[in-house]
Amino acid sequence: MLNTHLFKSIALFLFLFIANFAFGQTAYKVKDVPDPKKNGGGYVSDPDQILGDGAVSTLNGTITEFERETNVQVAVVVVNDFDHDKEDFDFAYELFNTWGIGSKTSNNGLLLFISKDRRKYRFITGTGIEGVLPDVKLKHIAEQNLLPAFRQNDFSTGITNTIDAIGVIILNPEHKSELNQFFTQRESNSSLENFWLPTGIILLAFWGVFKIVNRQAKNGLNLKGFDKKNSYDTNIAKGCGVIFFIAFASIFVFVFTGAFDFFKNIRMVHVPYILFTVLAIGLFFRYLFYISALRKAHQDDKNFFDSVVAFHKKNWWLVLFSPIILIAMIIHLIKRVKTIDRFKPILDSKNNPMIRVDRDINIEGEPFLTPGQRKEEVVLAYDYDIWESADHKEHIIKAWPAEEYNSYTECPECNFRTYKLNKSVTTRAATYSHDGQAKLINECSFCKKTEFIKWITLAMLTRSSSSSSSSGGSSSSSSSGSSWGGGSSSGGGTGGSW
Repeated sequence: MLNTHLFKSIALFLFLFIANFAFGQTAYKVKDVPDPKKNGGGYVSDPDQILGDGAVSTLNGTITEFERETNVQVAVVVVNDFDHDKEDFDFAYELFNTWGIGSKTSNNGLLLFISKDRRKYRFITGTGIEGVLPDVKLKHIAEQNLLPAFRQNDFSTGITNTIDAIGVIILNPEHKSELNQFFTQRESNSSLENFWLPTGIILLAFWGVFKIVNRQAKNGLNLKGFDKKNSYDTNIAKGCGVIFFIAFASIFVFVFTGAFDFFKNIRMVHVPYILFTVLAIGLFFRYLFYISALRKAHQDDKNFFDSVVAFHKKNWWLVLFSPIILIAMIIHLIKRVKTIDRFKPILDSKNNPMIRVDRDINIEGEPFLTPGQRKEEVVLAYDYDIWESADHKEHIIKAWPAEEYNSYTECPECNFRTYKLNKSVTTRAATYSHDGQAKLINECSFCKKTEFIKWITLAMLTRSSSSSSSSGGSSSSSSSGSSWGGGSSSGGGTGGSW
């Protein structure tokens, strides 16, 4: 009995000792974090094996490619816990400078530090990489890739997706020269002069342009059959304009009042270019809304094309403020050229030119079109041009394939091109717990003839799940050297919790 009691006491003591020892080991000091460069020449330090060998190997391979292409050094450190006397920023910052991540002359290093137990992540950047990966961009990358996976305890996927997202940026050829040299974000006094003048000119110019276009829209769309109050495009245009103004005004305040550090890497001289680009895109969408409104205003294709041509002749200068409008203008010109033969007057039996019926006035095409032909127009299978002789004794109807011509075929019942083949109609939606069901039919939009083909089983919905480890076949990455480059950080970066 005494021996049994003694054995249990010894076992309990050993258990507590081992547990306490293991717990103490997870709270790493900076000097205790294994340097991957000295332990196999990689870039990922995962002493608590949170990621697994497959994920570590994949990450090492990816980061090796980064360094080979850009000279950027990226380190990933994942531990359960770290020094309780330090905050995550202090610990990661000290670790970055202790290892010397990045080139000594370029300071183009990046550290991603993660503490699983304390649910903390922290990016630390060298000064030479802050322009390409500013704090706000790293924050966005983490929120989009790191945090969602971490909240599901999928650390491998979160880190892999984050490193891949960073790779998209630093492997961009436009950033190559910037990543390979040391630069600062200091602005000279002359940059203020280079900012205010072009910014003022751009704002004033685009204010005038938008005012002209809006006035033309207000006057030019006052057409018969077009209700501006119910125009979907007009409301969207106004709403987008308000949202655009608020967004730009907010960014302007943030940058120049120092309210946030998010925009500290944007130089003053860059703002006029950014402003012009944003306003040019806004003008392009305003142009598209106007053209779309013209389309809604005209049932008659000829009137629509004529209105667009008239607008382009009067406003060709818009391409100076938004060059991408030129592409839209060319597309409309090509479409217009293709309609030249369509709108040439047709001769009646007496060789006199016939008059084309204006479909903006006679929308239904009465009494010339049958209900079936009108239905073909409604489903966009055909556009019908109606030509009538001057004495109203003759008329000719010409059909032209419309946008949805190939989506329909002739109905075997009514012979109009309103028959939709292989139309899927869902009768029971699929869910995460059971399959769904749909029927495949042929259906006529005019006479409603329906032909059943077969039943279709809709696969049960599945929630996407990412494997925490990558496929095999990739050996541990070999680094270009057995040590870091001697880089340092001035404290740039971002972090947070999940």
